[in-house]
Amino acid sequence: MKRIIIRIISMLMLLGTFYIIFSFSAQDGIESGSLSNKVTTVFVHHFPYTKNLSIETQNKLIEHGEPIVRKLAHFSIYTVVGMCIMAFLCTFPFKLRTRLEISLLVGFIYAISDEFHQSFVPR
Repeated sequence: MKRIIIRIISMLMLLGTFYIIFSFSAQDGIESGSLSNKVTTVFVHHFPYTKNLSIETQNKLIEHGEPIVRKLAHFSIYTVVGMCIMAFLCTFPFKLRTRLEISLLVGFIYAISDEFHQSFVPR
C-alpha cells in the first residue's frame, strides 16, 4: 500500500513538473527573457557582494548573469524531473542501472519533445 502511495505521489509530481516545463516553454522570447532578467536583477540587488556596486556594474552583471540564470533554471528543473522519475522507479524491483537508464531515456525523450514544442513558439 505504501508503494502505491509513493508511486502516485511521484507520478503526480513528475506530471506537475512536466506541466511547469511546458508552461515555461510556451512563453515567447520576450516573456521568457523578462522573467530571467527579473530573477537576475533581484539576485544582483540583494546579494551582499553586489548590492553596493555602482548601477553600471550591476547592469553589466545582470546582462552577463542572465544566460547563467537561464541555464541553471534548465538544469534545476530537469534535475527535478530525474528525481521524480527515480522516485517512481524505486517503487519497482528494478536494478539501479535499469532505473538510471529509464530515467535518462524518459528525460531525454521529454527534452526532445519540449524542443519540438518550442519550435512552434514565437521567438
